[in-house]
Amino acid sequence: MKYHLRPTDELFIRVLTDRARNGIRAGLISGPPGVGKTALARYLASQLGAEVEYYLCHHWTSEEDLFVRVDPARVAALAGGVKGVDLHDAHRPGVLLRAVEHTLESPAVVIIDELDKAPERVDTLLLEFLQTGHVHGPFGETWVARADKLFVVITTNSQRPISEPLLRRVFRYEMPFLPAPVEADIIRKQTGAGAGVCRLIVQMMAAIRKDGDSSPSLQEGVRLSESLRLAQGVGEVELLLRGWLCKTDRDWAALVDLCGQPAAVLWGEWNRD
Repeated sequence: MKYHLRPTDELFIRVLTDRARNGIRAGLISGPPGVGKTALARYLASQLGAEVEYYLCHHWTSEEDLFVRVDPARVAALAGGVKGVDLHDAHRPGVLLRAVEHTLESPAVVIIDELDKAPERVDTLLLEFLQTGHVHGPFGETWVARADKLFVVITTNSQRPISEPLLRRVFRYEMPFLPAPVEADIIRKQTGAGAGVCRLIVQMMAAIRKDGDSSPSLQEGVRLSESLRLAQGVGEVELLLRGWLCKTDRDWAALVDLCGQPAAVLWGEWNRD
């Protein structure tokens, strides 16, 4: 799906690419899942002609995932004097080291996705890297990033607070959903569905975002619109709504509050268009 820039997205890009700033340029994008946080980071990389290094955080994320991991088998081979194995072979670079190596020749954008899933100690590791641009190896090695060529974009779904020192080091951007008319127009252009159907799908997504438990993404709205041509009645439209937009009973209740019989209303709009 082609990325649609918001005016606020454009400001985020201008801030991160401002040549007057010294050091590694870093931003933190927060917002509900599906709003386009990672897509904006990849768009930034495409505009810079930069290499992308992507890492999705987990609750087991460690220093080795970010910096450098030692390969025990190759270390043993090195210690045993096996020919053809040198110190460099003992390294398995993490996402930040890979990006540092890229900056020696070209710009690099590091995407640290869903930082809020990682342990809080990861915030401290990232802060130290953003301040120095250094990666230290297990055998005393040091790699230094070309700060003018390195950009770091961190995303969070706000499952836990991000540490205040890290927040002070990054440009913070709360990403909104696209305006409803823009979302409807994108769905129409992507799927060829009628304008009325697209507007109704967007209204349903907005109702769930407001009164339900979930935040349906634009991509889920597109998938729903694409799938409607497969439905053979109201019952199947309800299955599509529950399968694409609704993740909990409260999500479905939000649609009922919106239009009484959501599947019947959407099926009727589909047939009218």
